[in-house]
Amino acid sequence: MLSDTEQLSDLIAAIYDTAFDHSRWPDALERTALFMNATGATFVAHDAARKEGNPVYTYGGDAALNERYFSETVKFNPALVPISLYREPGEVFHLTELVPIEEVRRSRLFKDWMEPSDWGDFTHTLVEKSGTRFSTFGVAHPLSRSPATDAVKDRLRLLVPHVLRAAQISNTMQLQRVEVDGMTATLDALGAAAFLVRAEGDYVYANPSGLKFLAEAGLLAELDGKLRPTGADAAKLLRAAVQASATDLALANQPVAIPLGSYAGDVWIAHVVSLRQGSRRQAGRRYDAVAAIFIHRAEVRRPNLVQVITAQFKLTAAEARVLFAILAAEGVAETAGVLGIAEETVKTHLKRIYAKTGAGGQAELFKLLLAYANPMVG
Repeated sequence: MLSDTEQLSDLIAAIYDTAFDHSRWPDALERTALFMNATGATFVAHDAARKEGNPVYTYGGDAALNERYFSETVKFNPALVPISLYREPGEVFHLTELVPIEEVRRSRLFKDWMEPSDWGDFTHTLVEKSGTRFSTFGVAHPLSRSPATDAVKDRLRLLVPHVLRAAQISNTMQLQRVEVDGMTATLDALGAAAFLVRAEGDYVYANPSGLKFLAEAGLLAELDGKLRPTGADAAKLLRAAVQASATDLALANQPVAIPLGSYAGDVWIAHVVSLRQGSRRQAGRRYDAVAAIFIHRAEVRRPNLVQVITAQFKLTAAEARVLFAILAAEGVAETAGVLGIAEETVKTHLKRIYAKTGAGGQAELFKLLLAYANPMVG
């Protein structure tokens, strides 16, 4: 019997495998239901305006009832509009938070689908949203354990950053129908910067976007063929992440996000993904690489980090702004300029942040973000 920690580690690895092989989703959802002590799990898409649903991947429940939901009952789902209007990617919520439980129990959604399936509540996170279209990842709870509790949301939050990152990598790579032998063409076509690296940090492949980012952004440098962030803290973290991908299978299960700094008005993040686990091993062998590095703008994840870390450490809104601005700026003076406040004010907020989080400096604040991106750390 796996411990809770081992179960979580295996589940996170399975979630990242779905980014490279979509056929792994059923296994990931089954593991999710087990980890969440739920009776169903889904990764589904909806359109609130059209009242339509697409069963991207599902686990649990009655197949006929599930099919009927997506063809008919979805039109009576009272949660579609609240989700599309009031929820953002990364937020975790119960169905019974969006719609009062009494209204849920009176709805066609409940009578035609939930009750016959022995489901009383759902806990989801919003993965992506565009206009009235959105996708969610979450679990279903039996009637006997409904409505769901805050403890259930806290448990799902352990998975949220990994689900969001896996979805973004999947969208970027578009590997669902691409064979490994065609990966070079796929990487070449990416708009995002991508590198494949060996354990020593030297890159064996960089796509055109990666070479452009390396030449222009000033956030990465090449030294004897090795990739090195120009920021000292980011350089240490990247080196550790790549080495872990090669030597530590437990750490390799859980990709990390490393803040690189600011370029062209945006904060940029390097996502380090091991190529030594699951369906990713084929790609690693093909290129003699241990890790893939994808570089993205941080705006998709930054609000989620703000919400969770602010709540966990009871930061004020002003402290949260300083925390995330300092990661993109070069020191206190630049942070003050970015936020339009005095340097002494920045220093005051930093002292309070250090006191609340227990961090001893900016390097430990970086590690704090990595601990959130990888809940198995610390």
